[in-house]
Amino acid sequence: MTDTPKEAQSEVVGTSAEAFDHIGARYDDEFTNTELSWWFRSRVWERLGVLFKAGDRVIELGCGTGEDAIWLAKRGVHVLATDGSQAMIDETKRKAQAAGVGDMISVQLLDFAEAAHWQIDGQFDGAYSNYGPLNCVGDWTAIGQQLTNHIRPGGKIGLGIIGPWCPWEMFWFAIHADFKNATRRLRNGTIAHLDGKYFPVYYPTPGRMQHDMGDSFRRSLLWGLGVFLPPSDLYKPVGARPWLAKPLLVLEKLTAPHWPFKYLGDHYWLEMERM
Repeated sequence: MTDTPKEAQSEVVGTSAEAFDHIGARYDDEFTNTELSWWFRSRVWERLGVLFKAGDRVIELGCGTGEDAIWLAKRGVHVLATDGSQAMIDETKRKAQAAGVGDMISVQLLDFAEAAHWQIDGQFDGAYSNYGPLNCVGDWTAIGQQLTNHIRPGGKIGLGIIGPWCPWEMFWFAIHADFKNATRRLRNGTIAHLDGKYFPVYYPTPGRMQHDMGDSFRRSLLWGLGVFLPPSDLYKPVGARPWLAKPLLVLEKLTAPHWPFKYLGDHYWLEMERM
């Protein structure tokens, strides 16, 4: 996702669901199946493997094309995979069946902007969200209330959020004299575009996310994601240079859990426990 170019300011702003419906089955080819994307995902899987065990029942907020749900299902975790995009829901169902875990993954279409009206059945052992789907809404209190209602005490949540402070992105845009994009995350929301579709995005701090999840959740871990590895706009040029990408991955693993680096990534990974 990138900020809206000047020539497109008159374009109609829609929803993120419309954008992801539009890109649909092409999403994996254009975003998921790059080496840097897999490295990022492996970092999150490392944490998901700690948070959830075989037999658990968890909610995924923003399943995309189902990669994380399938990974967990293969390890015995039952996943309710939710998304605002019907195309992503359909792709998750298709891939789950093809992977032989269709019985472990159920799906539900949910509008994240209307979380107060969600109808979710039952209690869960935890929840997670990866690669920033929660950035597509600007207030998370209703989502926090739903998680409070549906996650048992002692349950865990892990949230992968696109953060407001990304030195990689600031530097890249600044050296190209694109100061609007260099500072886009510091504004109170902006307009992004994906495959020619425009929609609002927001970049909350870890403190804001923790606040909106509510008093029933206590922070247990914060990691930076993409501290030294680049944001998605630069996956291909950096990933095509292993001599550059591999040392960056080593630095990523060494620094991401520590201050100040855990606040300075393209994303951050925030874990909380239900009290």
